[in-house]
Amino acid sequence: MDPFALQQAARTRTFRLVPLAVAAVAATAVAMGVVMTVAGWAIWLWLSDADLCADASAASISTFCRVYPAVPAACFLVSTLFVAAMTLVKFLGLSSGDVLMESVGAKRLRRCELSETGEEDLARIRLLNVCEEISIASGLDMPSVWVLEREGGINALAAGTDPSAAAVCVTRGALEWLTRDEMQGVVAHEFSHVLNGDMRLNFRLAALVCGITMVSRVGKGMLLLLNGDGDRSDRDSKVGVPLPLLLIYVLTGIALWLVGAIGEFFARLVQCAVSREREFLADAASAQFTRNPEALANALRLTHFADAAGGAFGAWKGDVSHMLFVSGGSPLLETHPPVVERIRRLSPRGTAFLDESLKSRIQEVNERRRARAKEVNENFAKSIARAKGLKAATASLADAKLQPAVLAAVRDPARAGETLVGLLRGKAPEGWEGSFPASARRTLATRCVNTLRDRATLAERRKLAAELERIAQEDGVYDSFEVMVIASARRRLVADGRRAVAMVPAVRLLPVAAQVISTVASFGDDPEGGYRAAGRKLSLFGPSLPPMPAPCNDAEELFAALDSLVRLPPLAKRELLMGLKETIAQDGKVTNEEADYLAAVADAIGAYGWMQMQVRGGDGTMAAAHDF
Repeated sequence: MDPFALQQAARTRTFRLVPLAVAAVAATAVAMGVVMTVAGWAIWLWLSDADLCADASAASISTFCRVYPAVPAACFLVSTLFVAAMTLVKFLGLSSGDVLMESVGAKRLRRCELSETGEEDLARIRLLNVCEEISIASGLDMPSVWVLEREGGINALAAGTDPSAAAVCVTRGALEWLTRDEMQGVVAHEFSHVLNGDMRLNFRLAALVCGITMVSRVGKGMLLLLNGDGDRSDRDSKVGVPLPLLLIYVLTGIALWLVGAIGEFFARLVQCAVSREREFLADAASAQFTRNPEALANALRLTHFADAAGGAFGAWKGDVSHMLFVSGGSPLLETHPPVVERIRRLSPRGTAFLDESLKSRIQEVNERRRARAKEVNENFAKSIARAKGLKAATASLADAKLQPAVLAAVRDPARAGETLVGLLRGKAPEGWEGSFPASARRTLATRCVNTLRDRATLAERRKLAAELERIAQEDGVYDSFEVMVIASARRRLVADGRRAVAMVPAVRLLPVAAQVISTVASFGDDPEGGYRAAGRKLSLFGPSLPPMPAPCNDAEELFAALDSLVRLPPLAKRELLMGLKETIAQDGKVTNEEADYLAAVADAIGAYGWMQMQVRGGDGTMAAAHDF
């Protein structure tokens, strides 16, 4: 190949295309001025009540322009200044290479911060060495070097309108998969963009396209202002806008949107054509700097056969796609020439030539990508399961629908006490028909305790609470439902509500809260994961949860911990309950034990109302309960 001949051909074709982009911008500005002028003419017709059919010459747009020459002049001036201002704003925002690199989330490499003992640092030191070598070969100043750590595909980017203050960025995938020779070819390709002024040209083209795009956005914005309820006549009556004026407004918005969209389409066509020619130029210059066109061809083969271009800088693809080493898009608006054509120009062996080393790396990249896709699918499945678990955790504390006869019975203190004792002994309430789900049992127990609290004296309540604890201990073991009932009884029947509880900062009670979370997490399939999940909600408890402590050994230890957590501030109590919901939802399901313990904690610390607020629907009604 002759790199110098290829460079000259690319430059020639570029210079023929650039005037077309300028023409597209100028045409858009003129069209915008025409639309504004026509809108002014239509308003003039409406204000003067002219009949276009009766006197066409007097009501023509040419007459309007002769009578009011300042109106079209102002319209064309405003449209030109608007497009120019939007173009300038975009150009200033893209002119700095370092600012652009920081915007896409890249991290700058500094040799003093790297160690020669770490494998990852060695790859980054190699990149710095390659950049220094290409800097000498090209005669350019050493640019700032950046790495996009979050991008696993093979890609690179150069930015900066001034060769003395340029920036070069490669992805983490390029560091992992490219050999040293291939990295030289890719970096030399990016240096060529800086040397040949491609960055300045690309920035100017992007700014021109932005100026055109803003015209269509103005039209869209005008139409969006009309969004609202009711028909047009209803809106007219509300805002007092006459129908003819509203029609002029709508048509003007549609016209501006069409003008901007058409102008943007043609400007992007020119931009993409220019970008494709500059890519051929950069490939040829890379071969000139490295004297090894096969290395760059192998890098392109790797991205082609392994589909290793990756996400192309994620959400920034639309803004920087024309600056990347490789980029995927629609054939019509593709900013890069086909990889096959680029390889054909660089290597006489063609695209299909793959040595054993390259085949091995392509296979490894594809296997890594399949493993990554599998991991993403698994994480998605886990997130769905967690969402279902959160829904179940929320519904587990909702009031279940109780049968009217049973609900009426437990409003009597005597019947409420008998029913609660029966529930502790595993009996369904008298008169209950059909199956007796766990959610109904929790709701009924709470109703019984509330009835006893409101209808009995303090001495009677404490005596009843002692009897409930004796019944719960008959078999020598507290089950989860018994823990819930006793926690509720101690809070609602034994405690003296007339005494204020002194609040304590949540940070001081973090060890106690961690032990309670650990106890609840122990009932899940993944106790360690459930424990860590709670930390996402505990901002008031400190920066992070401590290592997972041992769960409470028995119910009395748990009750003592809950007595301490009563002193939490209200918002900290809410955070603790939200954290516990994350804990029990982490494995995607909620067992009866987890639901009982969540209700026990909420009731014992005096924050059951927080949970009830979470299960209310938008209309204020309680969410439907489920049996878990």
